[in-house]
Amino acid sequence: MAGAKIFVDKKLAQGNVVVFSKSFSPECKLIKKILAEYNLKNLLYVDIESRQDCTQLENYLQILCQTDARSVPQLFIGTKYIGGEKELILMHESGKLKKVFEENK
Repeated sequence: MAGAKIFVDKKLAQGNVVVFSKSFSPECKLIKKILAEYNLKNLLYVDIESRQDCTQLENYLQILCQTDARSVPQLFIGTKYIGGEKELILMHESGKLKKVFEENK
């Protein structure tokens, strides 16, 4: 898992809005569609399914996000975990996601 940790931590250290995802996942496609509405300039998608260490990445994200699931998408702003699919949809619908992005420009 050491390689996965280094990879994830390096992506998060860039200070961008980072979404770990899988290109074939319907949940990830939905979140990409939602995030497109915000016109984020510093948005980085990290598709993990083609990496040899995909399972290790999922395991590390599960630990980092403190969730029971190893699912994606998982959204971070810098090193701060914002949420997965369910949380992001609820935040979007309530207007909280827009506030989070505005506070972290």
